[in-house]
Amino acid sequence: MHIQLHDNITLKEIKNVFSDYYPFLKLEFYSKPHLLYESSDERDVLPDEKMLKEIKDIHIDGVIDILPTEKVTDLEFEFQRRFGLPVQVLRLEQGEWRQTTGMDTFTLKDVNQFSKNDSDDDLVEDYEEGFSEQAT
Repeated sequence: MHIQLHDNITLKEIKNVFSDYYPFLKLEFYSKPHLLYESSDERDVLPDEKMLKEIKDIHIDGVIDILPTEKVTDLEFEFQRRFGLPVQVLRLEQGEWRQTTGMDTFTLKDVNQFSKNDSDDDLVEDYEEGFSEQAT
């Protein structure tokens, strides 16, 4: 997958392209960078409607290639190094979005699959709970 970054793209547009390929993951952009295995403060989340030119003082234009075999930390580092954009990959866990801090060295494919399996477990539990309620 490739995402073309330019001054007039919004964070929401970047996030949507990413989530089209990884439906159980999402990107969140922050005003401050983080280290490996470190979480980002929710107070530093940047609004989705922000365009890159509103965030960075420098002109941004380039393509970021995102491969399923890429590690979470490598993707986050690439956004920071090349574009000065602090980002966290979040995964869906028990119906909530959580930062992947403990899974930074896992591949995007593996984290997406882990989140998918977790979501499937929730669906089965919801179904079984509904079935039990109907039986009583």
